[in-house]
Amino acid sequence: MIDNIIIFLLATTGGIIFYEIHIPLPWMLGPLVTTLLWKMLRKKAVSWSKPIRNSGLVILGYTMGSPFTLQIGRQIFGQLPGMILSTLAIMTISLLVGWFTSRRTGVGLINGILGSVPGGLSQMVIVCEEIEGADVAIVTLMQITRLLTVVFTVPLLATYGLANDTSGVTNAVTPLFLDPWTLTLFAIVSIISAQLARMINFPTPYLMGPALGTIALIIEGNTAPHLPQVIIALAQISIAIQMGADIEFNGLKNWKAIVLYSFGGILTVIISSLGIDYILSKVYPISFLTAFISTSPGGMVEMGITAMTVHADVSLVVAYQLFRLLSILILAIPTVKWCLIRHSGNKSLQPE
Repeated sequence: MIDNIIIFLLATTGGIIFYEIHIPLPWMLGPLVTTLLWKMLRKKAVSWSKPIRNSGLVILGYTMGSPFTLQIGRQIFGQLPGMILSTLAIMTISLLVGWFTSRRTGVGLINGILGSVPGGLSQMVIVCEEIEGADVAIVTLMQITRLLTVVFTVPLLATYGLANDTSGVTNAVTPLFLDPWTLTLFAIVSIISAQLARMINFPTPYLMGPALGTIALIIEGNTAPHLPQVIIALAQISIAIQMGADIEFNGLKNWKAIVLYSFGGILTVIISSLGIDYILSKVYPISFLTAFISTSPGGMVEMGITAMTVHADVSLVVAYQLFRLLSILILAIPTVKWCLIRHSGNKSLQPE
């Protein structure tokens, strides 16, 4: 308990510092950096309460679902071809980057591919355990590098490079005052939706369950109350601490080369996505800013918060990110896993 209080106070301090010096996503990046520094100074693991982290995800899930309207729903349905093509393009570029990284670092094609797939870190770790020749430490390091690169670079680019491009943004305006009865209804539905999503093994259940539950209530005619910024900030802090606590860089001899090439690879994916974003912004009524965040190979949590920060279309961002995640989990990962298992006896796939 004492350790949790100490790391929370340190993380909050980090968030305040990042906020004062105008760093994008201060309540996410500040606590994340502070937690990592605290681990390095102590040279010990940091423990954090999973229920607190999950509560933060529920709050952010509600926040991401609250801007939804029927008009936005029709817009999302009309952009399914764009979602499919952008997902295929990002996956193809990511796999090529993984192949190149494996060639330059000697980690083996299996680890290069698994480390570069823009899916969830936990899902990639589970896949590693089922494939002969996969190294959990290498894949985890590559996935963490991908996540950190996206978390730091995309908000910076979105805030200082594209934030003025808000044409096509269709975020709904939510009321400023909290109606206790309506808020209670949304809170109950968000909690129940999170538990149901967890029971059916839905991706990121504590985030997507509340988001989908909130959207369902809005479709039924309810208006989602707007939460105070302090609650949203606390939710981000609780998530960032867990992210920092889970990151480990020890135990790899060539970790510097892996990080360097992984960093360059994910930057290549982000830069390549700009062409996709330009096409999306021309074909659909979507701003280049929204398209950029939607196709960025990060997580729904980080990209959803980024969209809220720069006033992009949160619903579209979450829709694109969810579509890509489901496509990766349902189609891409099983396909890649099957191909890697089939050829796992080939020495060219093994680390050198």
